Amino acid sequence: MKVEFTNNALARMLDRGIGEAEVQTAIDAPDHLGPCLEKCWQARKRIQRRTLEVVFTRDLAETRILTAYWQDAAS
Repeated sequence: MKVEFTNNALARMLDRGIGEAEVQTAIDAPDHLGPCLEKCWQARKRIQRRTLEVVFTRDLAETRILTAYWQDAAS
């Protein structure tokens, strides 16, 4: 499935030190997946000592990443 990153997502990922591979891992094998707002999904994945949250939309053709952020601060 095609993954598209919005300009907002790319900018926020750069600001927050989040790589595309980490986002891909979170949406491919989330620890938690659930609805977020209308027509959006939220994937949560523990990566080392931090929890990454990714907000995205998905249809049959593509996954569109809206934003990504660390849920908690690094220890």
